[in-house]
Amino acid sequence: MANHWRIYVLILVLFISVFFASKSFTIRQIFSSKPSKPNAQVQTFFGNTGQEVAVHVISGNEKGPTLLIFAGIHGDEAGGYLTADRFTTITVKKGTLIIVPRLNRPAVLKGKRQGLSGDMNRMFHLPENSNSSPDAKVVDLAKSLIKRADYVLNIHQGSGFYSPTWISPKRNPLKWGQCNVIDALIFDLPNGDKLELARFAEKIASRSNARIKDTKFHFQVNNTNTASNTSLHKEQRRSLTYYALYKQHKHALAFEATKNCTLPQAVSFLSIAIHSIMEEVGIQSENLPATDLSVIRNELRDKKINS
Repeated sequence: MANHWRIYVLILVLFISVFFASKSFTIRQIFSSKPSKPNAQVQTFFGNTGQEVAVHVISGNEKGPTLLIFAGIHGDEAGGYLTADRFTTITVKKGTLIIVPRLNRPAVLKGKRQGLSGDMNRMFHLPENSNSSPDAKVVDLAKSLIKRADYVLNIHQGSGFYSPTWISPKRNPLKWGQCNVIDALIFDLPNGDKLELARFAEKIASRSNARIKDTKFHFQVNNTNTASNTSLHKEQRRSLTYYALYKQHKHALAFEATKNCTLPQAVSFLSIAIHSIMEEVGIQSENLPATDLSVIRNELRDKKINS
């Protein structure tokens, strides 16, 4: 009788093995595989106030760095917040993304640079819990998110094309388009370490430019040297990236696509740049948004956005 049971067991094992082989997976894979669905959450702050801020947090199954992406701090830079939108639905395998597509909702709704009380990107010098501006609570939220991140990115669109030397009225050191903006070449940390921002920004620009065929739209690194007495941009001392670097000691930079291009082009350039920073910091994703112009045009058309 014992021999009969052995035969039955062998037949059953053979049947199971053949069945799962035909399905192109094994029993071991079934019990050892991890769920592919990411930990994705959306939290809305200041609901029903006209200043609602949606914060998307997407975490992978593998631990890794946290990249915080802000957009929409200026409401007249649609390329920024439309690009950020595209990354809120991706699947992250390693690391964490925190995405705030529309930090300054009143400005976005008006399509203007300023929201309720001036330029929000000139309010990060305010002390926390300040009542000096209606936008102060949103700035405080941004500061709290910065404290959670390893890398901080602020997405913009700027006029013309940045160039370290004067080439033309549209391409010179005072323009902002197509550049990665940093506040210092190197930042000395209190513990003696250094944040090599220039090197970091150059690597991202190099990755981006390898994917942009038209060289006139290549990204360059724009060091505003903000803390220096000789800086041309001392106003940046009140900016989001300056706060992130000088107060919270984070790798911080801004991406500036040019306004001298179509909206689909701007979204494509900024999507390429976000792909590049994710690669550089080691955040892995399964389904990054396409950067092809035809795909982006169709996306905008489906959203009934004039491009």
